[in-house]
Amino acid sequence: MFLILNNVESVKMLEDYSQNSSSSIKKFEEMLKTNVTYFFDAQEIEFIAQHYIDFGKINLAKKAVKIGNKQHPVNINILLLKTEILILEDKLETADGILAIINRIEPNNLDAYIQKATILSKLKKHKKSIEILNKCLRYSEYKFEVWHLIALEFLTIGDFQKAMFYFTLCIKNEPNDHQVLYNLIYCIDNLKSFEKGIKILNEILEKDPYNELVWLELGKLYLELKNFKKALKSFDYAILCDDKFSAAYVEKAKLLQKNDNYLEAIENYQFSLTLESPSAFIYLRIAECFKMLDKKVIELKYYKLSIKEDPNYEESWLALIEYYINKNNLKSALVYCNKALKINEYHPEYWEMYAKINKCLNRFVAAEEGFKNIIGLGIDELRSWSGWIDILISQNKWEKGYLIGEKAKKLYPNVPDLDFKIALCYLNLGKKNEMEFYLENVRKNINLLSPKLLEFYPHLEVLI
Repeated sequence: MFLILNNVESVKMLEDYSQNSSSSIKKFEEMLKTNVTYFFDAQEIEFIAQHYIDFGKINLAKKAVKIGNKQHPVNINILLLKTEILILEDKLETADGILAIINRIEPNNLDAYIQKATILSKLKKHKKSIEILNKCLRYSEYKFEVWHLIALEFLTIGDFQKAMFYFTLCIKNEPNDHQVLYNLIYCIDNLKSFEKGIKILNEILEKDPYNELVWLELGKLYLELKNFKKALKSFDYAILCDDKFSAAYVEKAKLLQKNDNYLEAIENYQFSLTLESPSAFIYLRIAECFKMLDKKVIELKYYKLSIKEDPNYEESWLALIEYYINKNNLKSALVYCNKALKINEYHPEYWEMYAKINKCLNRFVAAEEGFKNIIGLGIDELRSWSGWIDILISQNKWEKGYLIGEKAKKLYPNVPDLDFKIALCYLNLGKKNEMEFYLENVRKNINLLSPKLLEFYPHLEVLI
């Protein structure tokens, strides 16, 4: 009975504090309108300034601190709010000067140390910042905040091992802090320390067995070790902890899909859609499952749903275009390829599809445009250059063919296929000396020449 009364009293105190704080802000804002200075106690000023800092209203926070300084000139907490604002404004030298004064008055002030560490961090003096934060640990009863700041400093300088150590301390004390968990997983991934990560997460689950996010991340770590059975079990536990946890259904579905269990994967993907807003990614995944089940009509339906949901989702456009190519419906493939290019003309894979389709349709000018745009977007892959030269050869554009070939040779000097095609261009231009030069390069690397080239151009085999 006593405990219940105590809780009720605590709630009432919080409500009273909230009401008083709101009235303080109202009073402060009325004062600004009337230009008459009211008196505020130090705690009121602290709340008002912090309120405006939290909401990004720095000018109002500065006004509150200015009034606070006048009415309570030696109040340490108000001075600390002033330095916090100065740090936010990158006025680090001024902030550091005030912190030096605070340090003389209160040598063991934890907040002052933390702000000093923040200044050093902003100045990219991360090791000195860590030294200061380690001093903070001597004066801090609740060490989570300091551990977290130390971990972030180590993360900034790329020391994932030490960052992981401090994030582990944090997560064991605050297992529901999602940002800490994600940072810990980031360190584990960078260190490829999956077994150690699994051990840490299992230790957390011993204390907090209903933490669905930890179960989810544990499943992902098991996936890294190819332990699909334990990964699936972890995702199931995440769902048991929270049957509305969409991410767990998606991860489970991805694993089922990977292991060829397409029907159950579809069920999990579809259920995840009932928990959150529709997702182009999920629609695409469902389409891929139906593709493997050879349900082409439903596969097509989900590709189109994916594109409708997010017209900028490139993977869905590529999958839909490929769908029509596989059905040998090149005209429909080209229609959707053109639609994709209207949305994003700078995506090289769209141009690759465009060139491929037009080449199959014997639309060589359009195919050449495709290869030209691919190269123009900085995709200097050999297959793009080679494809462009093939299109020029198909149109008997011999002069342009060898010019493009020689550009390609600068990037790929030891590819006999390029030498072969350039030689072919010179042959058809009647330039036998130039042809002979490139054929000599082919002869030197004859074992690397693609056999298909000789099938296409058998009359050159005699010359080699």
